[in-house]
Amino acid sequence: MADIMHDMPHANKELGEHGRTGEFSVRIDDYDRLFTCKACRRMLSPPVYQCPFAHVTCSRCHEEVGDNRCSCCGSGNGYGRNRVVEEFLGRIRFSCRNKVHACEAFLPHHEMREHEQTCRHEPIFCPVPQCGFASRAVALTSHLTLRHHWDTIRFHYDENFRASAFTSTIFQSRDDGELFFLDSFSEGRGIALSMICIRPENAREQEFVYELKTPSTARNTSLRHGLGEKEKVFLLVPKDLPGTEDGNVEVCIRKFGHQRDSV
Repeated sequence: MADIMHDMPHANKELGEHGRTGEFSVRIDDYDRLFTCKACRRMLSPPVYQCPFAHVTCSRCHEEVGDNRCSCCGSGNGYGRNRVVEEFLGRIRFSCRNKVHACEAFLPHHEMREHEQTCRHEPIFCPVPQCGFASRAVALTSHLTLRHHWDTIRFHYDENFRASAFTSTIFQSRDDGELFFLDSFSEGRGIALSMICIRPENAREQEFVYELKTPSTARNTSLRHGLGEKEKVFLLVPKDLPGTEDGNVEVCIRKFGHQRDSV
């Protein structure tokens, strides 16, 4: 099923008068055969070319073959532009793939790819396995609350806040509405935590960093008897953790009740 929009004659117009633009849905069988180049199978857009054997080809194939010959059969007699097909293609408008998510864009096919790369209706998906719900950030937040009874923690960038390390949690930025998912799962002797940003597929590349910290205290020892047993609480750094290629970690040691002198 393809949604198209083109000039449709008005029912009250007399024959020969120009029609008005109408929007309707039609079923198109053998979609590829009608709208694609017979040589490369890419979608057609003006200009298009045709030989006497009804091979309709695109401008890219026309330029690659050259010599004003059909890129399918090599015929040169009667080969040239097909103005009727060009007119037809020029008036067809395709719906955005995000129509089901409220996008109302109808564009020629050659303009649709650029639109979809920045379409603000591109969905994000529910992180609950087997759920399949897809929508924009606001609707996904409501879905997680009402359907899965998840809490959403709202936060500001560059400010510390607390969250449970034992349950997966959704965070939403108060600054721009971005959603983040803290995934919590059992791993060996403890709980593994990882953070992902839930964004549409057409969003910009990674632009967030995060820190996860757990408070701990340092035990006192004179080392008279050596180090003794290893600490029961420790930080495990995976060897393939991004950002640890140089083998360094950031360290901050705070003393209870100590206040830094103001600068």
